[in-house]
Amino acid sequence: MNEEKTLLTIEEQALIERLENEMLFALTSAHIKFYKNEIQTIILQAKRRQALLSKYAYEL
Repeated sequence: MNEEKTLLTIEEQALIERLENEMLFALTSAHIKFYKNEIQTIILQAKRRQALLSKYAYEL
């Protein structure tokens, strides 16, 4: 997670922290999977954003 943390904005980091806390109080495994998928989606979008920014920075 440390590597991904550098890709995340402050808002995304706060959101992931909140989702992780909610995961601790999840009532069912379906809820846990939902929170985990949301966290993974946020990280994936951050990686895509970084790749896009790197691509355009390289072209400049």
